[in-house]
Amino acid sequence: MKLNLIGLGLLVSLLVGPGATAHDDVIDQIPAPGSQVEAGLIEIKLDFSNELLDLGSGAEILVTGPDGSPAAATCAALNGTLASAQTDLDQAGTYNVAWRVVSSDGHPIEGTYKFELLNTSGYVASANIEPCLIATSAPAPQEPANYWLLFGSLGLAAAGLFLFLRPRKPRPSN
Repeated sequence: MKLNLIGLGLLVSLLVGPGATAHDDVIDQIPAPGSQVEAGLIEIKLDFSNELLDLGSGAEILVTGPDGSPAAATCAALNGTLASAQTDLDQAGTYNVAWRVVSSDGHPIEGTYKFELLNTSGYVASANIEPCLIATSAPAPQEPANYWLLFGSLGLAAAGLFLFLRPRKPRPSN
């Protein structure tokens, strides 16, 4: 009977364990979403709630112009909780910023926002920005195929626990 209670307690503690922590969040974006910015050299800055993991190519900031074509932007630079890139813009209109980084828990997070570019001064962009080459034809990341191993082992552990803790008929004494 004690083993049944211990097994039941173990099963309940596994099912009602603490939930997974949430991924990091963006706490500040420059330029701000929906803001109006004057044409020129613009620094895109994204500040996150925790430090980002720098895995080499795990961070991207992509700026697309009003016509949908990518604007020349530097590769994303990471510094603690800050991800940043520079772009030189002169065509007025709505720009879209798409970003992807690796949060402190190791999971990729991504998002988008828009801002409006004004060119009241007649600014003309220079070609001084070294664009970050991003492979746009790369296949989408695949989920690991080893989930079957995890779920299979959990099923075997549950079956073993059931067989170990099941009530047994008393043996007749001879």
